[in-house]
Amino acid sequence: MHKILYLCSRQNSITNNKDERMKKLFLALVILMGTLTVQAYDYPYLTFQSADGTTKTIGVESLVITFSGSQLMVTTADDSQTLALSDLSKMFFSATGNTTGIQELSADSDAVEVFALGGHSVGRFASEAEAKAALKSGIYLMKGKNRTVKIAVK
Repeated sequence: MHKILYLCSRQNSITNNKDERMKKLFLALVILMGTLTVQAYDYPYLTFQSADGTTKTIGVESLVITFSGSQLMVTTADDSQTLALSDLSKMFFSATGNTTGIQELSADSDAVEVFALGGHSVGRFASEAEAKAALKSGIYLMKGKNRTVKIAVK
């Protein structure tokens, strides 16, 4: 009789250990899934970098990405961008809206004035394209009709 009680208590102990291990495993999986979910929301922007170093950033809220031929179309509720796949260098998620501060001037920019980062004028040009063609590699401030932006010339 004593042996039977000992075997029953040993069986209960083994079952309890398995239950405890399963509970711990389940708790670890729940914590891991919660952590991964939080990690996914840390990056509210998707940034596209072109071959010339310029970036375009778009929010990931209701983001839809589609491909049409050689074009990548990115659409949200607030914005829409079309990018040539051949010009796309990389894309990545970021925590800030403009990761480098380097942007393109709008296509309607006429004459621009270019400044070195030290503040001295490098020259005046008829268009952004003319300025980029004439400048040496580096980072510059380009003042257009409506705004001033940083540009990278490679």
